[in-house]
Amino acid sequence: MRFALPHSKIAIYSLTALVAVALLLLILLSNSNNASAQQTVDHTPTSTSVPRAMTFQSISAGSANTCGLLTDGAAVCWGYNEFGQSTPPDDTFTSISAGDNHTCGLRANGAAVCWGHNEFGQSTPPSGETFTFISAVGVHSCGLRANGVAVCWGHNEFGQSTPPDDTFTSISAGVYHNCGLRANGVAVCWGYNESGQSTPPTGTFTSISAGGAHTCGLRANGAAVCWGSNESGQSTPPTGTFTSISAGHDHTCGLRTNGAAVCWGYNDWGESTPPSDETFASISAGGQHTCGLRTNGVAVCWGSNYSGESTPPTSVSTTATPTPTYTPTSTSTSVSATDEPTPMPTSTSVTGEPAPTLTPTLTATRVSTPEGADDRISRLERKMEAQLERQQGLIEALQALITALTSRLDALEGASPTPTPTHTPTPTNTPVTALESTPIATPTSTTIPTAIPTRVSRSTLAPGCIRTIGLGWLTGAWNADCLSDKTPPTAKTGTRYARFYTFTLDAPSTVTVSITSDDVADAYLYLIEGVGNHGSVVNRGDSRITEQLQAGTYTIEATTYELETAGNFTLTFGVAGLSRIRVKRLALMQRILSSALLCNK
Repeated sequence: MRFALPHSKIAIYSLTALVAVALLLLILLSNSNNASAQQTVDHTPTSTSVPRAMTFQSISAGSANTCGLLTDGAAVCWGYNEFGQSTPPDDTFTSISAGDNHTCGLRANGAAVCWGHNEFGQSTPPSGETFTFISAVGVHSCGLRANGVAVCWGHNEFGQSTPPDDTFTSISAGVYHNCGLRANGVAVCWGYNESGQSTPPTGTFTSISAGGAHTCGLRANGAAVCWGSNESGQSTPPTGTFTSISAGHDHTCGLRTNGAAVCWGYNDWGESTPPSDETFASISAGGQHTCGLRTNGVAVCWGSNYSGESTPPTSVSTTATPTPTYTPTSTSTSVSATDEPTPMPTSTSVTGEPAPTLTPTLTATRVSTPEGADDRISRLERKMEAQLERQQGLIEALQALITALTSRLDALEGASPTPTPTHTPTPTNTPVTALESTPIATPTSTTIPTAIPTRVSRSTLAPGCIRTIGLGWLTGAWNADCLSDKTPPTAKTGTRYARFYTFTLDAPSTVTVSITSDDVADAYLYLIEGVGNHGSVVNRGDSRITEQLQAGTYTIEATTYELETAGNFTLTFGVAGLSRIRVKRLALMQRILSSALLCNK
């Protein structure tokens, strides 16, 4: 028997579909124009810059950014900069160390200066102290006094910022542990030790490097020895001898006597695949990338480049009026044919008077724009903001229209109106919102599960405890409605509030999840295979998880260290290979499609 809709319904459905399609096209076109406008702004050339080749005396790879010291001691950073970790102060340093989301450097007088994330005080070195060496990794920092005593500051959940009463010749900070070498070459480690990363083997070492959950050292004969976590092979060095070694988050790199780089461990981003035709004077392994310095001071990086951490800047401006730098397009710095830096101009005067000192612009991010460009940028930004506001208003109007039409259709059929979803998208969270409605197919590498599952933890959870997540970010809140049955390492056992978000991958992908909270100091993430929190834990971490996953369904559990702690948080979800512009565009498409689907319920 053929079923036919009343003509009134057909007309209403057709009108709704046309409105949704028109609005979708408007947003896609607007985003494309905005992307083009932004690209024009960021790449505005000037004719007043006087660049010189970017050559470094040292380099340090952090979690998702990189910092180096120029030959004159000025710091230059590039890559992830959400917390200002890639915006160094206008100062000069003798050494530099990039951490998770912060960076530290030492001035010539030994004073420590740090910038970036400072939630745990990791960017606030003790006043009045001077050091001969500094190391910033994870969410804490450590320095070595001239008398060999170690001083640490920042996060101290596992005792990593409480060094033993001992003296050292060198020190290396890991994510949650630290290691130092005594004068006799014996290694001493302290802090988190779940994987044995703080339990060094017997014997002596000439150098040491602490990584994510493992540590590596070099014997006097150049042999590499590693201990701790070995899930990715990061603690299984190859045979042969090395002159230096650097432990990253889940991989390790060393330099042979001929300067060739050799890496082992996690390699999903290519961080353990150095260029085969290069030789280096030093090497630094970071989160999912690695950087090396050629003997001429040119930086070369490989691995993840999601935030530009593997794209060193090509030049630094030395003009009196700062100008914007172009976005780098290669992974190594460009130099002259002889690999020597272009001499800096020493004078701009033709009268014989002393020339003014020119202060270089020392930042890998965009610097001050030429005269008149700020006004153009401001106008473009205001125009983009106005367009986004209009889009948001249209979306909200469409949602209201669809709700009204759905109620009218249900009334015509004698049914009760379909309730409006309880989660209303936050206007400021444009990229994505968590939806508790029927899953939505979006043209991305992730698809939403077909239904909201139920699950039982230590107590029966409300249906709203498990939601879906798409590309972008969403806001959530911890309260007593949803509980966790997991306990983070070394945390006290008790009741913790949690939120659960599911997603499905239709192909193997690298997923990155991060969480931030202004209300709770210690947020914690679990990545679980399957739906709910009773599957196997694939990965876990404080505020950021990056994991290569096979196709399938997974759950993100967001909880806290503190017992019965309520508050708000922001959860970010991304899949490798998608540009930020595309992520925003797909997220807006998801919202439009979700609104259109409501009328068919």
